[in-house]
Amino acid sequence: MGGEGKLRHVPPPFIAALIVALAAQILFWSEAQNIRIPWSGVELAPTPIAARATALGDTQFYYRTAGLGLQNMGDWAGEMTPLAQYDYGRLRGWFRLLSQMDPESQYAPSLAAYYYGFSPDPDDVRQVIGYLQEIAADKPRAHWRWLAYSVYLARYRVKDPQLGLALARQLAALPVADMPVWTRQLPAFVLADAGEKEAAKDILEAILATTPDLHPAEQFFIRNYIATRLGFSSKTR
Repeated sequence: MGGEGKLRHVPPPFIAALIVALAAQILFWSEAQNIRIPWSGVELAPTPIAARATALGDTQFYYRTAGLGLQNMGDWAGEMTPLAQYDYGRLRGWFRLLSQMDPESQYAPSLAAYYYGFSPDPDDVRQVIGYLQEIAADKPRAHWRWLAYSVYLARYRVKDPQLGLALARQLAALPVADMPVWTRQLPAFVLADAGEKEAAKDILEAILATTPDLHPAEQFFIRNYIATRLGFSSKTR
């Protein structure tokens, strides 16, 4: 009752304006579902100097903002751009830039490996692998795990056993003393899957011979692998 009395005192032009505004909102949102914003593709990444200048000294803010942009790139008006439609050469430039802005962060390599690494185009995945190789070489202690993941990408996404073996060997040779022993065994596992059992045995026996403090459980695993998976008797005791 009190509300109705107050409404009588509202000037008619204001009521008419409210009705027009509501009608305009309804019309806009009914038409908005048909709006499609064209996706212009991946822009070229700026240089690190230009990026730091844009960040006005706050590189962490730039890192997070650009990372979120990459994470949501191509998603407009309720539509998602297929991974195969991205320019992976330019994406690799952005990944490299972000790793230069924050060399220790795991966000950029996670985004590259776990999201963009699932493109159905093997050439796209090779770009991702190349980036992961770079950061592992630059910061092996922080990023050696991404080189291990690259072995998976090479073998099962790109389906290139030779690339997988090269990556496994690169991982095994990284100068990180506290990497787990399986990183040194990985080339042997790749070789075994390729049918190169003699070469795989040689790598595993070399690990046994050169690692006297290897845990007994690891020693047992290697000897058992040589015997049961490769079909040889281990010479190293």
